[in-house]
Order: sequence, then C-alpha cells, then structure tokens
Amino acid sequence: MPERSAAQIPTAELLKLEWRFLTYGALMSFWSSIGQTFFISLFSLEIRTELSLSHGEFGGYYAIATMVSAVTLFWLGKLADKLTVFRLSLITIIALAISALFFSFISGILTLIGGIYLLRLLGQGMMTHVYSVAIARRYKGARGRALAITGIGINIAESIGPPIIVLMIAGIGWRQVWLIIVVIFLLSITPFLSRLTQKTTFQEKSLSGSNNTPKAPQNISNAIKEFKRKDLLKNAEFWVVILPLIAAPSFTITGILFHQIFLADAKLVTLFHWSKYYAFYALTAIIGAFLSGFLIDWVSARKSSFIGHSALLIGLICLWIGHASLALILFFSFFGLASGMITSNTNALLAEKYGTKWLGEIRAATQPVTVASSAISPILLGVMIDKGFGLTGLMLVLIIISAYPVIAAIVNFNVLAHE
Repeated sequence: MPERSAAQIPTAELLKLEWRFLTYGALMSFWSSIGQTFFISLFSLEIRTELSLSHGEFGGYYAIATMVSAVTLFWLGKLADKLTVFRLSLITIIALAISALFFSFISGILTLIGGIYLLRLLGQGMMTHVYSVAIARRYKGARGRALAITGIGINIAESIGPPIIVLMIAGIGWRQVWLIIVVIFLLSITPFLSRLTQKTTFQEKSLSGSNNTPKAPQNISNAIKEFKRKDLLKNAEFWVVILPLIAAPSFTITGILFHQIFLADAKLVTLFHWSKYYAFYALTAIIGAFLSGFLIDWVSARKSSFIGHSALLIGLICLWIGHASLALILFFSFFGLASGMITSNTNALLAEKYGTKWLGEIRAATQPVTVASSAISPILLGVMIDKGFGLTGLMLVLIIISAYPVIAAIVNFNVLAHE
C-alpha cells in the first residue's frame, strides 16, 4: 500500500508525528508578541505620561522606529536562507531578550525609539520570519495546517496577554513587567530549542521528493518557478495583488491595536473591560487558523485568500456601527477570524507563488512595505485623533483600505482564474 501524501495525513496524526517542530513554531509565534503592536500599546499610557507625549507624537516615534526596522529586516531576512533553523532562532531569541531588557530602562525619546526599533525588528520581524520560513520549507502538502497550528501561538498571546499585562502594570509597574517577561521568555524556549528544531523522518521524506512528497493543491501547478528577489520585483501580480494582501491588514490591524485605548474610550468601556473581549478573539482566531489551513491544503492559498480579508472588513463595520457589548463581541470575533486566516494564508501564499528555495529573501522583500504600513498607521490615526476625528473618521479610513485586497483577490485569483 503506497504511502499517503502529506495532504492526506489527518491533522491528529500530523500533530503526533511533528509535535516537536510544531511546538517550536508555536513558541516562536507566541513570543513574537513581545514586539507586536498589541503588546507594546498596552504600555502606551504609562510611557506617554512619563515622557509627556500625545497620541500623535507617540505614534510618530513608533513609526520612525518601525520604518527603520523594516529596512533592516529587508537585509537581515536573508539569513533564513543561510543559517540553520536552530542557530538563527537562538541568535534571534537572545537578541530579543536583551532588547526587552533594554526597553525596561527607556528614559527619553532616543531610548524610546531605540527600544521600539529593537522590539519591532526582533519580535514582530525576525521571530515571525524565522519560524514561518522554516515551517513553509519543511512542509508542503501539510503547509497550511502546519502554519495554522504554529500561528496559534500568537493568537494565544493576543488573547491572554492584554488582561494579564494590564493587571501586572497596575500591580507592580510597567518597567518591572518587562523584567519578568525576559526571564519567562528565556526559560520557556532556550533549554528545549535544539531538540525541537531537529529534522524528522517525515520532513526528510517531504524534502527529498519521496512518496511522502505532498501533492500540489488544486489549481496550483507542480512546476513552481523558484523566484529570487530580483524576479519578484519584476512580477506585476506581486505589486498589484500580493503586496496589498499583505500590507493592508498590517495597516488596519496595527492601527486598531495601537490605538485600542482610544477605541475603548470611544465605545465607553475601560481598557480592562475591552481586554476581556480578547477571549472571543482567541476562540475565533484558532477557528480561523485551522479553517485557513484546511483551505490552503485542499484548495490553495490563492483561491481562499479573500475570505480572511472579508472577515476583517465585516469586523470593522461591526465596531463602527454596532452598539454596546454586542458590537465588541462581533468585532473581536470577526477580528480574530481574520487574524487567524490571514496569517496562515500570507505565509503559504508566498511559498505557493514564488517557491521555497529563496523564501527567506522573498519574505524579507515583503517586509519593508508590510512594516511600513504598520508604521504609517499609528501616526496617521494618531494625528487624526489629535485633530479631533472620532470613531467614524478612523473607521472609514480603515474600511476603505481593507476593501481593496478583498476585491483584488476575488478578481485576480477567482474570477480570472488564469492559472
């Protein structure tokens, strides 16, 4: 009886066979939260108060640091094609821990910019980059589900992190919180990193082209051209469709999370009350991640890419026009569904379209625009807040930007169906 392809292996069996490497990915995903906007923004009030900054000023410094980190990542990302997963992961983890320690000592504008730069580069940037490239390379037919499983790490962090951090800040102070985070971070992953990143027989068979080599998803050619960065930059579809699919949600999600204190006030709830709704986010994010994973493996990332973006658009509308608790429940539910689906789909989409041989530099090439969008969002929305724009003004901007990738994906990948 012939061996099944990876796409035919049940998810439960995939977990049983590959739990070590999938755990590695989930831990990297979880701890990338240290450099994510939702996490840093939880300290916004205390930092703005100590440094006497407005929403717009803080957003501006955040944008500067994020933009510089994007440029750095454009070059640093190529290391994923040169170093082993273990070595690059260890370097990134240690560097991020030092950066978090540094952030606890910020005392002025320059150290604030430097601290944000390091957290964004190493947390949101390299931690995510390293594990997602490794997962996309080691699994093909099971790529969607593997990315979905590992992506749950950040979903868990986003759901349990805010209420815990808010309580810790109130109890022991924001600087002490960072010191505790560094210790827990290092103890939870570094002692196990070597074993978790070892290649398995399943991965070796997949990479060698044996019977375990996964079948290509429907409508995806088996002969995928291996793009390098110079090829990518000449590809029209990359600029018109792929890049907006990656950049638009980065702009929207970052803007929402960075200014969540303002949005909570606009909805007449406390930050702690707002943070409790992340439970709905967590549940739907997990559902979205697995739904996206199955769709990627059995249909393709391209054909299913519009679904997650549509959920994000619906969530924004709910936040804008909804009332009381129901509005927040619907918003966080659709927001979570979108986050879970888009994260898995984005990483798989690049591998489907451009191959995995040079995936490190390919993914790094998307980062400047992606991170730039997450840098522009806080400052643009922050200035709008300072100028007196209310919830309606902010939501209209986010809805317009989020609508484009939905339309582009439907027309290019589904209506035209040119491949």
